[in-house]
Amino acid sequence: RPERFPVRLSSLRIRTAALTLALAAAPALTAPSAAQGRSGEDTRAIDAYRLTMPMLRKVLPAMSAFDTVRCERPRHNEVSSLSLPEMTRKLEACAPVVQSLRKAGVTPRDAALLFAALLNVSRQVALRGGKASALPPGVMRDNALLLEQNDPEIRNLTATGGQS
Repeated sequence: RPERFPVRLSSLRIRTAALTLALAAAPALTAPSAAQGRSGEDTRAIDAYRLTMPMLRKVLPAMSAFDTVRCERPRHNEVSSLSLPEMTRKLEACAPVVQSLRKAGVTPRDAALLFAALLNVSRQVALRGGKASALPPGVMRDNALLLEQNDPEIRNLTATGGQS
């Protein structure tokens, strides 16, 4: 069975894999319209968001499960600049996403926050030469290390849309 996400979440490839994941698993988050941008409050919430495997186990399969049902075809990537309310509205506009998230017990806002944090950590790791260990101690570094340490399970969750 070919893997949909063959890139490992190694320290050198974490940014690429996270962006691929976000674009492939969350097409409803991308749109041709102009992004509103992030407020300081959004930025603080995203920077403080601590990724956890229990939440990733809920959100990643829920988002991957609808991959064949595209609510909106993306023209280009705006995910990293969307505000949390805008990301949440984009998710809520796609019935299959809402159904999958509801079944997983996750609100669209929580899913939007998780994806924003995932993109944020990938960007920060990329800015530091692709090394999670180069991040200063704190939430961002913990998030990057969590992704590295759980790479096989995360790849399984995104590739199959199933629980591990």
